[in-house]
Amino acid sequence: MNDLLVKAGKKGVESIPAWNWSPEGDKIAISYGNTEKSSLAVYDANAGAFEYLPRTTNYISTGLVLWHINGKALDYISEYPSNQLSLFRYNTVSKKVKPIKKMTQKEFQQFWKLDKYIQAS
Repeated sequence: MNDLLVKAGKKGVESIPAWNWSPEGDKIAISYGNTEKSSLAVYDANAGAFEYLPRTTNYISTGLVLWHINGKALDYISEYPSNQLSLFRYNTVSKKVKPIKKMTQKEFQQFWKLDKYIQAS
Protein backbone atom coordinates (compact mmCIF):
# COMPACT_ATOMS: atom_id res chain seq x y z
CA MET A 1 0.00 0.00 0.00
CA ASN A 2 2.84 2.36 0.82
CA ASP A 3 4.25 1.99 -2.69
CA LEU A 4 0.82 2.49 -4.28
CA LEU A 5 0.31 5.71 -2.29
CA VAL A 6 3.73 7.03 -3.29
CA LYS A 7 3.05 6.16 -6.95
CA ALA A 8 -0.24 8.08 -6.61
CA GLY A 9 1.78 11.15 -5.60
CA LYS A 10 1.31 11.09 -1.82
CA LYS A 11 4.27 12.32 0.22
CA GLY A 12 5.31 11.52 3.78
CA VAL A 13 3.97 7.97 3.68
CA GLU A 14 5.97 6.19 6.38
CA SER A 15 3.37 3.80 7.76
CA ILE A 16 -0.16 2.45 7.61
CA PRO A 17 -1.09 2.16 11.30
CA ALA A 18 -4.78 1.30 10.83
CA TRP A 19 -6.66 -0.58 8.12
CA ASN A 20 -9.83 -2.57 7.65
CA TRP A 21 -11.37 -4.49 4.75
CA SER A 22 -14.92 -3.60 3.69
CA PRO A 23 -17.68 -6.15 4.40
CA GLU A 24 -17.61 -7.19 0.72
CA GLY A 25 -13.83 -7.60 0.83
CA ASP A 26 -13.21 -5.48 -2.27
CA LYS A 27 -12.08 -2.24 -0.58
CA ILE A 28 -9.65 -1.48 2.19
CA ALA A 29 -9.85 1.65 4.32
CA ILE A 30 -6.45 2.80 5.57
CA SER A 31 -4.86 5.54 7.59
CA TYR A 32 -1.41 6.51 6.36
CA GLY A 33 1.23 9.10 7.05
CA ASN A 34 4.02 9.75 9.50
CA THR A 35 4.43 10.70 13.16
CA GLU A 36 3.10 14.23 12.55
CA LYS A 37 0.23 13.80 10.09
CA SER A 38 -2.39 11.16 9.40
CA SER A 39 -4.55 10.92 6.29
CA LEU A 40 -7.20 8.42 5.26
CA ALA A 41 -8.10 6.70 2.02
CA VAL A 42 -10.15 3.83 0.65
CA TYR A 43 -8.45 1.61 -1.92
CA ASP A 44 -10.76 -0.18 -4.35
CA ALA A 45 -8.98 -3.42 -5.22
CA ASN A 46 -11.18 -4.04 -8.28
CA ALA A 47 -10.61 -0.59 -9.78
CA GLY A 48 -7.02 -0.28 -8.55
CA ALA A 49 -7.71 3.27 -7.36
CA PHE A 50 -7.73 5.34 -4.18
CA GLU A 51 -10.51 7.54 -2.86
CA TYR A 52 -9.06 10.08 -0.41
CA LEU A 53 -11.22 11.09 2.54
CA PRO A 54 -11.68 14.81 3.14
CA ARG A 55 -9.97 16.11 6.26
CA THR A 56 -11.93 17.94 8.92
CA THR A 57 -8.73 18.84 10.78
CA ASN A 58 -5.02 18.02 10.74
CA TYR A 59 -5.06 14.61 12.38
CA ILE A 60 -1.84 13.67 14.16
CA SER A 61 -2.63 9.97 14.10
CA THR A 62 -5.50 7.59 13.37
CA GLY A 63 -5.58 4.51 15.53
CA LEU A 64 -8.61 2.63 14.26
CA VAL A 65 -10.76 2.33 11.12
CA LEU A 66 -14.01 0.31 11.18
CA TRP A 67 -16.51 -0.27 8.38
CA HIS A 68 -20.24 -0.27 9.01
CA ILE A 69 -21.77 -3.66 8.23
CA ASN A 70 -23.60 -2.26 5.16
CA GLY A 71 -20.35 -0.89 3.68
CA LYS A 72 -21.87 2.58 3.21
CA ALA A 73 -19.91 4.27 6.00
CA LEU A 74 -16.81 3.88 8.08
CA ASP A 75 -15.83 5.20 11.48
CA TYR A 76 -12.35 6.17 12.52
CA ILE A 77 -10.73 7.48 15.65
CA SER A 78 -8.10 10.17 15.21
CA GLU A 79 -5.95 12.26 17.50
CA TYR A 80 -5.90 16.08 17.36
CA PRO A 81 -4.64 17.97 19.20
CA SER A 82 -2.11 15.80 21.01
CA ASN A 83 -3.67 13.22 23.37
CA GLN A 84 -7.24 14.16 22.40
CA LEU A 85 -9.17 11.50 20.51
CA SER A 86 -12.28 12.02 18.39
CA LEU A 87 -14.62 9.66 16.57
CA PHE A 88 -15.43 10.58 12.95
CA ARG A 89 -17.82 9.02 10.43
CA TYR A 90 -17.28 9.00 6.66
CA ASN A 91 -20.32 8.43 4.45
CA THR A 92 -19.22 6.66 1.25
CA VAL A 93 -22.30 7.90 -0.62
CA SER A 94 -22.22 11.62 0.27
CA LYS A 95 -18.38 11.62 0.52
CA LYS A 96 -18.59 13.69 3.70
CA VAL A 97 -16.90 13.36 7.08
CA LYS A 98 -18.87 14.14 10.22
CA PRO A 99 -17.32 14.51 13.68
CA ILE A 100 -19.28 12.27 16.07
CA LYS A 101 -17.78 12.82 19.54
CA LYS A 102 -14.68 13.35 21.61
CA MET A 103 -13.44 10.10 23.13
CA THR A 104 -11.61 8.97 26.20
CA GLN A 105 -8.82 6.43 26.07
CA LYS A 106 -11.18 3.92 27.73
CA GLU A 107 -13.81 4.43 24.99
CA PHE A 108 -11.10 4.00 22.37
CA GLN A 109 -10.17 0.65 23.90
CA GLN A 110 -13.84 -0.45 23.67
CA PHE A 111 -13.90 0.37 19.94
CA TRP A 112 -10.59 -1.45 19.52
CA LYS A 113 -12.34 -4.66 20.60
CA LEU A 114 -14.72 -4.33 17.62
CA ASP A 115 -11.96 -4.79 15.07
CA LYS A 116 -12.30 -8.40 13.87
CA TYR A 117 -8.75 -8.43 12.51
CA ILE A 118 -7.25 -7.50 15.86
CA GLN A 119 -9.35 -10.06 17.71
CA ALA A 120 -8.38 -12.79 15.27
CA SER A 121 -4.63 -12.26 15.76
